[in-house]
Amino acid sequence: MKPVLLILLLALPTSLMAGEPPGNRYEQSLLETIKEIQGQDYDQALNSSRDLIRKYPHSRLGHMLYGDLLLAKAEPLTEIGSGIEVDSAMRDFRYEIQQRWQHDSNQSHENQYPENILFLAEDQPYVILVDQQSSRVYVYRNQGGDLQLETDYFITIGLKGYGKEKRGDQKTPIGIYHVTRHIDGSELPDLYGEGAFPLNYPNPWDIRKQRTGGGIWLHGTPSYTYNRSPWASDGCIVVSNPDFLHISNFIKPGISTPVIIAEQVNWISREQWQAQRQQVLQLLSSWIFDWESLDHDRYSSHYSRTELDAYGRNFKEWEGHKRWVNRNRTWVEIEYSKLNVFNYPGEDNLLLMQFEQSYRSNNLNIDSPKELYWHKDPEQWQIVYEGQRSFPVPDTSIVEN
Repeated sequence: MKPVLLILLLALPTSLMAGEPPGNRYEQSLLETIKEIQGQDYDQALNSSRDLIRKYPHSRLGHMLYGDLLLAKAEPLTEIGSGIEVDSAMRDFRYEIQQRWQHDSNQSHENQYPENILFLAEDQPYVILVDQQSSRVYVYRNQGGDLQLETDYFITIGLKGYGKEKRGDQKTPIGIYHVTRHIDGSELPDLYGEGAFPLNYPNPWDIRKQRTGGGIWLHGTPSYTYNRSPWASDGCIVVSNPDFLHISNFIKPGISTPVIIAEQVNWISREQWQAQRQQVLQLLSSWIFDWESLDHDRYSSHYSRTELDAYGRNFKEWEGHKRWVNRNRTWVEIEYSKLNVFNYPGEDNLLLMQFEQSYRSNNLNIDSPKELYWHKDPEQWQIVYEGQRSFPVPDTSIVEN
Protein backbone atom coordinates (compact mmCIF):
# COMPACT_ATOMS: atom_id res chain seq x y z
CA MET A 1 0.00 0.00 0.00
CA LYS A 2 1.12 3.57 -0.62
CA PRO A 3 1.89 5.92 2.26
CA VAL A 4 -1.14 7.85 3.46
CA LEU A 5 -0.24 11.27 2.09
CA LEU A 6 0.43 9.96 -1.41
CA ILE A 7 -2.96 8.31 -1.48
CA LEU A 8 -4.53 11.66 -0.66
CA LEU A 9 -2.62 13.50 -3.38
CA LEU A 10 -3.37 10.92 -6.06
CA ALA A 11 -7.04 11.22 -5.17
CA LEU A 12 -7.15 14.94 -5.99
CA PRO A 13 -9.12 15.51 -9.20
CA THR A 14 -7.01 16.54 -12.17
CA SER A 15 -9.29 19.52 -12.82
CA LEU A 16 -7.71 21.18 -9.81
CA MET A 17 -4.45 21.56 -11.68
CA ALA A 18 -5.78 24.53 -13.66
CA GLY A 19 -4.82 28.09 -12.80
CA GLU A 20 -1.62 30.05 -12.39
CA PRO A 21 0.58 29.21 -9.41
CA PRO A 22 0.51 31.78 -6.59
CA GLY A 23 3.35 34.27 -6.34
CA ASN A 24 4.61 33.01 -3.00
CA ARG A 25 7.77 31.02 -3.74
CA TYR A 26 7.24 28.54 -0.93
CA GLU A 27 3.69 27.76 -1.96
CA GLN A 28 4.68 27.51 -5.61
CA SER A 29 7.41 24.96 -4.76
CA LEU A 30 5.02 23.01 -2.58
CA LEU A 31 2.28 22.86 -5.21
CA GLU A 32 4.72 21.87 -7.96
CA THR A 33 5.86 18.93 -5.83
CA ILE A 34 2.24 17.90 -5.27
CA LYS A 35 1.53 18.08 -9.01
CA GLU A 36 4.53 15.81 -9.66
CA ILE A 37 3.15 13.33 -7.13
CA GLN A 38 -0.24 13.39 -8.81
CA GLY A 39 1.51 12.72 -12.11
CA GLN A 40 3.20 9.75 -10.35
CA ASP A 41 6.62 11.17 -11.18
CA TYR A 42 7.95 10.09 -7.78
CA ASP A 43 11.64 10.49 -8.59
CA GLN A 44 11.20 14.11 -9.64
CA ALA A 45 8.86 14.72 -6.70
CA LEU A 46 11.49 13.32 -4.33
CA ASN A 47 14.08 15.70 -5.76
CA SER A 48 11.65 18.60 -5.55
CA SER A 49 10.71 17.82 -1.96
CA ARG A 50 14.39 17.54 -1.06
CA ASP A 51 14.96 21.01 -2.55
CA LEU A 52 11.90 22.28 -0.73
CA ILE A 53 13.11 21.31 2.72
CA ARG A 54 16.62 22.52 1.91
CA LYS A 55 15.21 25.98 1.15
CA TYR A 56 12.57 25.86 3.90
CA PRO A 57 13.98 23.61 6.64
CA HIS A 58 11.14 24.45 9.05
CA SER A 59 8.39 23.30 6.69
CA ARG A 60 6.68 20.44 8.52
CA LEU A 61 4.56 19.69 5.45
CA GLY A 62 7.69 19.61 3.28
CA HIS A 63 9.32 17.08 5.60
CA MET A 64 6.16 14.97 5.59
CA LEU A 65 6.09 14.94 1.79
CA TYR A 66 9.77 14.00 1.65
CA GLY A 67 9.32 11.22 4.20
CA ASP A 68 6.25 9.89 2.40
CA LEU A 69 8.12 9.78 -0.90
CA LEU A 70 10.98 7.88 0.70
CA LEU A 71 8.49 5.41 2.15
CA ALA A 72 7.00 4.90 -1.30
CA LYS A 73 10.34 3.38 -2.33
CA ALA A 74 10.45 1.00 0.60
CA GLU A 75 8.44 -2.00 1.69
CA PRO A 76 4.69 -1.45 2.21
CA LEU A 77 4.03 0.18 5.57
CA THR A 78 0.86 0.58 7.58
CA GLU A 79 1.87 3.73 9.39
CA ILE A 80 4.17 6.69 8.89
CA GLY A 81 7.21 6.60 11.15
CA SER A 82 7.25 6.04 14.86
CA GLY A 83 6.39 8.44 17.63
CA ILE A 84 4.16 10.50 15.30
CA GLU A 85 0.55 11.13 16.14
CA VAL A 86 -0.55 10.15 12.67
CA ASP A 87 -4.25 10.94 13.04
CA SER A 88 -3.94 14.56 14.15
CA ALA A 89 -0.83 15.30 12.10
CA MET A 90 -2.27 13.81 8.91
CA ARG A 91 -5.57 15.61 9.42
CA ASP A 92 -3.76 18.95 9.62
CA PHE A 93 -1.51 18.22 6.63
CA ARG A 94 -4.43 16.93 4.56
CA TYR A 95 -6.47 20.05 5.26
CA GLU A 96 -3.56 22.38 4.51
CA ILE A 97 -2.90 20.66 1.17
CA GLN A 98 -6.56 20.87 0.22
CA GLN A 99 -6.79 24.55 1.13
CA ARG A 100 -3.67 25.51 -0.81
CA TRP A 101 -4.64 23.34 -3.77
CA GLN A 102 -8.17 24.69 -3.97
CA HIS A 103 -6.89 28.26 -3.91
CA ASP A 104 -4.41 27.53 -6.68
CA SER A 105 -7.12 25.96 -8.83
CA ASN A 106 -9.86 28.53 -8.26
CA GLN A 107 -8.86 31.96 -9.49
CA SER A 108 -12.34 33.54 -9.55
CA HIS A 109 -11.15 36.17 -7.09
CA GLU A 110 -8.84 37.57 -9.77
CA ASN A 111 -11.74 38.44 -12.07
CA GLN A 112 -14.43 39.38 -9.56
CA TYR A 113 -14.96 41.74 -6.64
CA PRO A 114 -15.35 40.96 -2.94
CA GLU A 115 -18.88 41.94 -1.94
CA ASN A 116 -17.72 43.17 1.48
CA ILE A 117 -15.82 46.18 0.06
CA LEU A 118 -17.94 48.79 -1.73
CA PHE A 119 -16.14 52.10 -1.12
CA LEU A 120 -12.66 52.97 0.15
CA ALA A 121 -11.67 56.47 1.24
CA GLU A 122 -8.97 58.15 -0.82
CA ASP A 123 -6.62 58.23 2.20
CA GLN A 124 -6.77 54.44 2.58
CA PRO A 125 -4.41 52.91 -0.02
CA TYR A 126 -4.96 49.28 1.02
CA VAL A 127 -7.53 47.06 2.68
CA ILE A 128 -6.96 43.62 4.21
CA LEU A 129 -9.62 40.96 3.56
CA VAL A 130 -9.62 37.62 5.40
CA ASP A 131 -11.51 34.59 4.04
CA GLN A 132 -11.46 32.14 6.94
CA GLN A 133 -13.07 29.22 5.15
CA SER A 134 -10.41 29.37 2.44
CA SER A 135 -7.49 29.95 4.85
CA ARG A 136 -6.58 33.07 2.88
CA VAL A 137 -5.91 36.76 3.40
CA TYR A 138 -6.13 39.15 0.44
CA VAL A 139 -4.60 42.60 0.07
CA TYR A 140 -6.53 45.01 -2.16
CA ARG A 141 -5.15 48.29 -3.45
CA ASN A 142 -7.37 51.37 -3.69
CA GLN A 143 -6.88 52.32 -7.33
CA GLY A 144 -8.69 55.66 -7.54
CA GLY A 145 -11.79 54.17 -5.93
CA ASP A 146 -11.55 50.89 -7.81
CA LEU A 147 -10.23 47.69 -6.24
CA GLN A 148 -7.09 45.96 -7.49
CA LEU A 149 -5.88 42.69 -6.02
CA GLU A 150 -2.32 43.22 -4.81
CA THR A 151 -1.46 39.80 -3.33
CA ASP A 152 -2.69 37.07 -1.03
CA TYR A 153 -1.33 34.69 1.64
CA PHE A 154 -2.10 31.41 3.35
CA ILE A 155 -3.29 31.91 6.95
CA THR A 156 -4.00 30.12 10.20
CA ILE A 157 -7.12 30.94 12.25
CA GLY A 158 -8.49 29.86 15.63
CA LEU A 159 -8.35 26.25 16.73
CA LYS A 160 -12.17 26.20 17.12
CA GLY A 161 -12.83 28.07 13.87
CA TYR A 162 -14.59 31.39 13.35
CA GLY A 163 -17.30 33.46 14.98
CA LYS A 164 -15.75 34.57 18.27
CA GLU A 165 -18.33 35.24 20.99
CA LYS A 166 -16.55 35.06 24.31
CA ARG A 167 -13.18 35.15 25.98
CA GLY A 168 -11.20 31.94 25.65
CA ASP A 169 -13.38 30.26 23.00
CA GLN A 170 -10.34 29.91 20.65
CA LYS A 171 -12.30 31.33 17.71
CA THR A 172 -11.35 34.09 15.29
CA PRO A 173 -13.75 37.05 15.13
CA ILE A 174 -15.94 37.96 12.18
CA GLY A 175 -16.19 41.70 11.62
CA ILE A 176 -14.48 44.90 10.47
CA TYR A 177 -11.45 46.13 12.39
CA HIS A 178 -8.37 48.33 12.24
CA VAL A 179 -4.76 47.74 13.10
CA THR A 180 -3.89 49.68 16.27
CA ARG A 181 -0.09 49.46 16.13
CA HIS A 182 2.93 47.42 15.04
CA ILE A 183 4.96 45.35 17.52
CA ASP A 184 8.39 44.14 16.45
CA GLY A 185 9.15 40.47 17.01
CA SER A 186 12.10 41.36 19.23
CA GLU A 187 9.60 42.63 21.82
CA LEU A 188 7.52 39.44 21.80
CA PRO A 189 7.78 35.73 22.68
CA ASP A 190 8.82 33.40 19.86
CA LEU A 191 5.16 32.39 19.33
CA TYR A 192 4.58 35.65 17.42
CA GLY A 193 7.49 35.29 15.00
CA GLU A 194 8.62 38.43 13.21
CA GLY A 195 6.01 40.65 14.83
CA ALA A 196 2.36 41.46 15.28
CA PHE A 197 -0.41 43.88 14.31
CA PRO A 198 -3.03 44.03 17.11
CA LEU A 199 -6.63 44.60 15.99
CA ASN A 200 -9.29 46.67 17.76
CA TYR A 201 -11.45 43.70 18.71
CA PRO A 202 -14.04 44.10 20.20
CA ASN A 203 -15.31 46.89 17.96
CA PRO A 204 -18.57 48.82 18.62
CA TRP A 205 -20.66 46.15 16.91
CA ASP A 206 -19.02 43.38 18.94
CA ILE A 207 -19.74 45.34 22.12
CA ARG A 208 -23.35 45.78 21.03
CA LYS A 209 -23.53 42.00 20.58
CA GLN A 210 -21.92 41.51 24.04
CA ARG A 211 -18.91 39.72 22.64
CA THR A 212 -15.99 39.47 25.02
CA GLY A 213 -12.26 38.80 24.89
CA GLY A 214 -9.36 40.62 23.29
CA GLY A 215 -5.76 40.20 22.16
CA ILE A 216 -6.72 39.36 18.56
CA TRP A 217 -3.70 39.98 16.35
CA LEU A 218 -2.32 39.39 12.90
CA HIS A 219 1.13 37.96 13.58
CA GLY A 220 3.99 35.75 12.42
CA THR A 221 4.97 32.16 13.10
CA PRO A 222 7.24 30.53 15.73
CA SER A 223 10.81 29.88 14.62
CA TYR A 224 10.46 26.10 14.77
CA THR A 225 7.98 25.87 11.86
CA TYR A 226 7.47 27.57 8.50
CA ASN A 227 3.73 27.94 9.01
CA ARG A 228 1.07 26.66 11.35
CA SER A 229 -1.81 24.43 10.25
CA PRO A 230 -5.03 26.10 9.06
CA TRP A 231 -6.81 25.93 12.45
CA ALA A 232 -4.21 26.23 15.21
CA SER A 233 -4.22 29.64 16.94
CA ASP A 234 -6.17 30.77 19.99
CA GLY A 235 -8.10 33.23 17.81
CA CYS A 236 -5.41 35.26 16.04
CA ILE A 237 -4.71 35.35 12.31
CA VAL A 238 -1.27 33.86 11.67
CA VAL A 239 0.91 34.02 8.55
CA SER A 240 4.41 32.72 7.87
CA ASN A 241 7.23 35.05 8.85
CA PRO A 242 8.19 35.88 5.22
CA ASP A 243 4.55 36.68 4.53
CA PHE A 244 4.30 38.80 7.67
CA LEU A 245 7.26 40.90 6.56
CA HIS A 246 5.71 41.26 3.12
CA ILE A 247 2.21 42.18 4.29
CA SER A 248 3.77 44.78 6.59
CA ASN A 249 4.38 46.88 3.45
CA PHE A 250 0.62 47.33 3.06
CA ILE A 251 -0.44 47.99 6.66
CA LYS A 252 -0.38 51.37 8.32
CA PRO A 253 -1.58 51.23 11.95
CA GLY A 254 -4.64 53.31 12.74
CA ILE A 255 -7.76 54.08 10.77
CA SER A 256 -5.96 53.98 7.42
CA THR A 257 -5.92 50.16 7.08
CA PRO A 258 -9.27 48.38 7.45
CA VAL A 259 -9.12 44.66 8.21
CA ILE A 260 -12.26 42.80 7.13
CA ILE A 261 -12.54 39.32 8.61
CA ALA A 262 -15.21 37.22 6.90
CA GLU A 263 -16.27 33.64 7.38
CA GLN A 264 -16.34 33.31 3.60
CA VAL A 265 -15.96 35.98 0.92
CA ASN A 266 -18.77 36.28 -1.61
CA TRP A 267 -17.32 37.17 -5.03
CA ILE A 268 -19.49 39.23 -7.41
CA SER A 269 -19.15 40.65 -10.92
CA ARG A 270 -18.10 44.23 -11.56
CA GLU A 271 -21.64 45.00 -12.73
CA GLN A 272 -23.11 43.70 -9.46
CA TRP A 273 -20.49 45.63 -7.49
CA GLN A 274 -21.28 48.87 -9.30
CA ALA A 275 -25.03 48.36 -8.78
CA GLN A 276 -24.54 47.93 -5.03
CA ARG A 277 -22.39 51.05 -4.91
CA GLN A 278 -25.10 53.05 -6.64
CA GLN A 279 -27.72 51.83 -4.15
CA VAL A 280 -25.49 52.85 -1.27
CA LEU A 281 -25.03 56.38 -2.64
CA GLN A 282 -28.79 56.72 -3.09
CA LEU A 283 -29.35 55.61 0.51
CA LEU A 284 -26.79 58.05 1.87
CA SER A 285 -28.08 60.94 -0.27
CA SER A 286 -31.68 60.31 0.80
CA TRP A 287 -30.69 60.44 4.49
CA ILE A 288 -28.80 63.71 3.98
CA PHE A 289 -31.61 65.25 1.90
CA ASP A 290 -34.23 64.50 4.56
CA TRP A 291 -31.92 65.80 7.31
CA GLU A 292 -31.39 69.05 5.41
CA SER A 293 -35.13 69.41 4.82
CA LEU A 294 -35.69 69.96 8.58
CA ASP A 295 -38.72 67.67 8.23
CA HIS A 296 -38.30 65.68 11.43
CA ASP A 297 -40.67 62.87 10.46
CA ARG A 298 -38.89 62.26 7.16
CA TYR A 299 -35.49 62.43 8.82
CA SER A 300 -36.41 60.13 11.71
CA SER A 301 -37.87 57.54 9.32
CA HIS A 302 -34.27 56.57 8.50
CA TYR A 303 -33.73 55.38 12.09
CA SER A 304 -34.88 52.10 13.63
CA ARG A 305 -37.44 52.54 16.40
CA THR A 306 -36.56 49.20 17.98
CA GLU A 307 -32.81 48.73 17.43
CA LEU A 308 -31.31 52.22 17.48
CA ASP A 309 -28.23 53.11 19.50
CA ALA A 310 -27.26 56.68 18.59
CA TYR A 311 -24.44 57.99 20.74
CA GLY A 312 -25.80 55.86 23.58
CA ARG A 313 -29.46 56.90 23.09
CA ASN A 314 -32.38 54.68 22.08
CA PHE A 315 -34.90 55.93 19.52
CA LYS A 316 -37.15 57.73 21.98
CA GLU A 317 -34.23 59.51 23.63
CA TRP A 318 -32.59 60.31 20.29
CA GLU A 319 -35.83 61.71 18.81
CA GLY A 320 -36.43 63.96 21.81
CA HIS A 321 -32.87 65.23 21.67
CA LYS A 322 -33.06 65.94 17.93
CA ARG A 323 -36.32 67.83 18.25
CA TRP A 324 -34.76 69.98 20.95
CA VAL A 325 -31.49 70.79 19.15
CA ASN A 326 -33.30 71.56 15.88
CA ARG A 327 -35.89 73.87 17.40
CA ASN A 328 -33.97 77.00 16.31
CA ARG A 329 -32.51 75.68 13.05
CA THR A 330 -33.53 77.59 9.93
CA TRP A 331 -31.21 75.78 7.53
CA VAL A 332 -28.83 72.82 7.55
CA GLU A 333 -26.18 71.68 5.06
CA ILE A 334 -24.46 68.30 5.30
CA GLU A 335 -21.46 67.16 3.30
CA TYR A 336 -19.33 64.02 3.54
CA SER A 337 -15.85 62.98 2.45
CA LYS A 338 -13.46 60.05 2.87
CA LEU A 339 -16.25 57.52 2.49
CA ASN A 340 -15.86 53.84 3.40
CA VAL A 341 -18.76 51.44 2.86
CA PHE A 342 -18.63 47.76 3.73
CA ASN A 343 -21.12 44.91 3.65
CA TYR A 344 -20.59 43.72 7.20
CA PRO A 345 -19.44 40.07 7.28
CA GLY A 346 -21.38 37.51 9.27
CA GLU A 347 -24.59 39.57 9.33
CA ASP A 348 -27.62 39.62 7.04
CA ASN A 349 -28.21 42.96 5.31
CA LEU A 350 -25.89 45.06 7.49
CA LEU A 351 -23.97 48.01 6.03
CA LEU A 352 -21.19 49.95 7.71
CA MET A 353 -20.61 53.52 6.50
CA GLN A 354 -17.66 55.58 7.73
CA PHE A 355 -16.97 59.14 6.63
CA GLU A 356 -15.93 62.64 7.61
CA GLN A 357 -19.05 64.72 8.15
CA SER A 358 -19.25 68.49 7.67
CA TYR A 359 -22.32 70.01 9.40
CA ARG A 360 -23.25 73.63 8.70
CA SER A 361 -26.32 75.50 9.99
CA ASN A 362 -27.44 78.95 11.00
CA ASN A 363 -26.18 78.47 14.57
CA LEU A 364 -23.73 75.54 14.57
CA ASN A 365 -20.78 74.45 12.42
CA ILE A 366 -18.94 71.25 13.23
CA ASP A 367 -16.76 68.64 11.47
CA SER A 368 -16.62 65.13 12.87
CA PRO A 369 -15.82 61.53 11.87
CA LYS A 370 -19.02 59.47 11.71
CA GLU A 371 -19.91 55.79 11.71
CA LEU A 372 -23.33 54.45 10.69
CA TYR A 373 -24.60 50.88 10.74
CA TRP A 374 -27.62 50.32 8.48
CA HIS A 375 -29.84 47.24 8.74
CA LYS A 376 -32.44 46.20 6.17
CA ASP A 377 -35.45 44.76 7.98
CA PRO A 378 -37.62 43.65 6.29
CA GLU A 379 -37.49 45.88 3.20
CA GLN A 380 -36.30 49.30 4.37
CA TRP A 381 -32.74 50.24 5.25
CA GLN A 382 -32.65 51.92 8.65
CA ILE A 383 -29.88 53.15 10.92
CA VAL A 384 -29.38 50.91 13.95
CA TYR A 385 -26.14 52.49 15.22
CA GLU A 386 -24.77 56.01 14.92
CA GLY A 387 -21.60 57.13 16.61
CA GLN A 388 -18.33 58.97 16.21
CA ARG A 389 -15.67 57.01 14.41
CA SER A 390 -12.80 56.99 16.87
CA PHE A 391 -9.11 56.17 16.55
CA PRO A 392 -8.52 52.60 17.78
CA VAL A 393 -7.10 52.26 21.27
CA PRO A 394 -3.84 50.24 21.25
CA ASP A 395 -4.23 46.70 22.53
CA THR A 396 -1.44 46.01 25.03
CA SER A 397 -2.38 42.38 25.70
CA ILE A 398 -0.07 39.65 24.37
CA VAL A 399 -2.57 36.88 25.04
CA GLU A 400 -4.96 35.56 22.40
CA ASN A 401 -8.34 35.20 24.08
